[in-house]
Amino acid sequence: MLQLKGNKAVVVGLGYRTGLATCNFLAQRGFAVTGNDIKSLDELGSVIEKMNPSVRIIAGMQSPDILAEGFDFLVISPGVPRTIPLIREAEARGIPVIAEIELAYRYMKGYIVGITGTDGKSTTTSLVGHVLSGLGIHTLVGGNIGIPLISLVDETGDNSVSVIELSSFQLETIDAFRPHAAAMLNITPDHLDRYTNMDEYTAAKMRIAKNQTADDAFVYYRDDARIARFLDSVGAKKFGFSLADDDADAFLRDDAIHMRWNGIVQRILDTRAMKLVGRHNALNAMAAMLMACAILRRMDIEIDEQRIARLIADFPGLPHRMERLGEFEGRTFINDSKATTVGAVEMALEGFRGNAVLILGGRTKGDDYSRLAKKLEGKIRALVLLGESKNEFSKLFASFSPLIADSLEDAVRLAMQASRPGDAILLSPACASFDMFRSYEHRGEVFRSIFEGLKKGDIRWT
Repeated sequence: MLQLKGNKAVVVGLGYRTGLATCNFLAQRGFAVTGNDIKSLDELGSVIEKMNPSVRIIAGMQSPDILAEGFDFLVISPGVPRTIPLIREAEARGIPVIAEIELAYRYMKGYIVGITGTDGKSTTTSLVGHVLSGLGIHTLVGGNIGIPLISLVDETGDNSVSVIELSSFQLETIDAFRPHAAAMLNITPDHLDRYTNMDEYTAAKMRIAKNQTADDAFVYYRDDARIARFLDSVGAKKFGFSLADDDADAFLRDDAIHMRWNGIVQRILDTRAMKLVGRHNALNAMAAMLMACAILRRMDIEIDEQRIARLIADFPGLPHRMERLGEFEGRTFINDSKATTVGAVEMALEGFRGNAVLILGGRTKGDDYSRLAKKLEGKIRALVLLGESKNEFSKLFASFSPLIADSLEDAVRLAMQASRPGDAILLSPACASFDMFRSYEHRGEVFRSIFEGLKKGDIRWT
């Protein structure tokens, strides 16, 4: 365990998940904790109700002046940029600034699997957890997937495996954090409202391998040129997966996943047998397979590739990720609310040939959304726009004669009118949800409730 110096801490960012869990974790261990957020006390009411009563709250401001109280370290929640004056001043004064992930790591036991990338993180993280649990290993799943890692610390043991989804925000302020197996799934433009360019964004992601050694494993998407540029800095043993390169450690050939171990190639899994669909999920499956094998090898557990393949094939997928809700009036409703990047939407559209009505829009994240226009050609019957981005997008995608919606319910109504029996109505927004919803999960649940309302006759579309 890497001990923290001092016992006076400030937690910056009091979200209902990470900030709350971090404050309570530190308070329960005898730290003098101050929680800080730009939101007012009234706005933080539901969080404060669940807070350890010993935690002091400074709300409504994030001024560097609070550092005069002499804090020993700061823990920042993922949504808090390092560029705010409070964090900059702390760093200038030499006060350690760490992520919640880093704090949890210093108390954890057992083995650690870390997974990052732009798209596919949650599915791959859950898939690795599903495989390891299915093999009888005590497995914990958390991190950016919605379960603060700090809340799982007390459940870890010497033979447990913690499978952690990691965002670039979380990786920015790691220090000693070291996964025994790490994965970089892909890199496409995202969060360019926070990073100045793609190299800065990629570098933040690549920090997942910062402390790895030759005893560790680094799994990466071999077809991604951006990742390739950073590979020389990785000290772990590298394992690549690919859609096109038969020299990779895992690759796709004739709709089947093949793996290479010790120079021997084996056909492991027919992707047509998987409950997950799409080439992007073939990538996720290859990454999960390599990760599972790497951590089993590290734990000195015999690897049964066929058993792993069966577990991968049986994995049903996650809510809000190409989730088939059902049919109404011959239209298939697909909830892909988690698709908050252009790359994720491109993957979602891969299997359509002009028979989808796409619902797009929300709060933009600095991406070049114009590059999506070419990907839409031949894939969709109609385009429906909503959210803060709808006016901007109506110009970018003018050639598709987009329909403009005032709400998600209005978007579904317009999609029904523009579609035909046999079509799919696909919510795949390419944007964050915070202009209209609490989270992408909330957006997906609203979409589900609208679909249920159509089926029950509570919502009319004609």
